[in-house]
Amino acid sequence: MRQENVKLIVAYAVVLGIAYLALGVAELALGIHHLLWPNENASLAGIVPADILGGFASLVIGATFLVSASVLRGARESWGYIIAGLFLSAVYGVLYMLIVGADGLNTWLSYVAGEGNWTWDWLTSGTAGPGLLRPEIWLFLASLPLAYQTLRALKQFHVVR
Repeated sequence: MRQENVKLIVAYAVVLGIAYLALGVAELALGIHHLLWPNENASLAGIVPADILGGFASLVIGATFLVSASVLRGARESWGYIIAGLFLSAVYGVLYMLIVGADGLNTWLSYVAGEGNWTWDWLTSGTAGPGLLRPEIWLFLASLPLAYQTLRALKQFHVVR
């Protein structure tokens, strides 16, 4: 694998790490603000929810991606940080997508039971806060090209088949 490709992979991971760290700080700060003043609406532009645990998870994912920068110094074991960051990103992204799907199923079952009208509001609001607009879902989708490039690089290093 050429060094330019490795640099591109690490740069992508660092950018994702910075995005996750910024999201984590925002969610954590909004969550603490919501704990101190519960009557105020605590969200950033209606997209970043007040979520202390989600913020902490985003901070961990971001830190994991940032530590992977040591790949540039030739530390092959640091590829594991990229893989761990991708795994954590996938876990939280898929988890929030499943929550949105459960909200949709709940809305549909309520409609079928005659308890309410069918609306598409569950896509942008619900148990997961902003629904499909939740940043963890979009960061997970943004990490998919990194997953492809990382697996391709590890195949060339004969680490995976």
